[in-house]
Amino acid sequence: MIQMPPDPEAPTQATALHVARAIDLADFVDNELAPGRWRSVTQDEVDRFVALTGDRNWVHTDMERARCELAGGATIVPGQLLLALVPALLQEAYVVIGAAQSRAAALRSVRFRFAVRCGDVFRLRARLTLVKARPRFVQVDASCDLELNSGDRALRSRRTDIFFN
Repeated sequence: MIQMPPDPEAPTQATALHVARAIDLADFVDNELAPGRWRSVTQDEVDRFVALTGDRNWVHTDMERARCELAGGATIVPGQLLLALVPALLQEAYVVIGAAQSRAAALRSVRFRFAVRCGDVFRLRARLTLVKARPRFVQVDASCDLELNSGDRALRSRRTDIFFN
């Protein structure tokens, strides 16, 4: 769904952290992980998302009106679309090789600080905040930010919970 930016000079992704078991991530709590690749969302992707969700707000779909009326002159990527990308982007920050499965359980305390426009370049920055063995899974929590190439943090999730079996 998400595309690489057209600029071949854009910074590339550092190597993702690889661990054998989810509990091994405990050694990295309170450390910022390597940032993900620079990404962008196209207008076509926004249009498909809007068709699926029914969010027909003109700021997401009307390119001509956005050119005239919005700062930056471009449509805005829906916040729910950005939130839907976080679990996949987090997989670029760390990989648990021995996990049978994982599931995103929650994104908590989410704040949208800056609009992300179609074509804006962003990446995920994450810091592990908790790794805890539970009776049937390992809980891995991270604080996650979507960072624009301007350095601004467009979205912040203070807690993103992933459960590994």
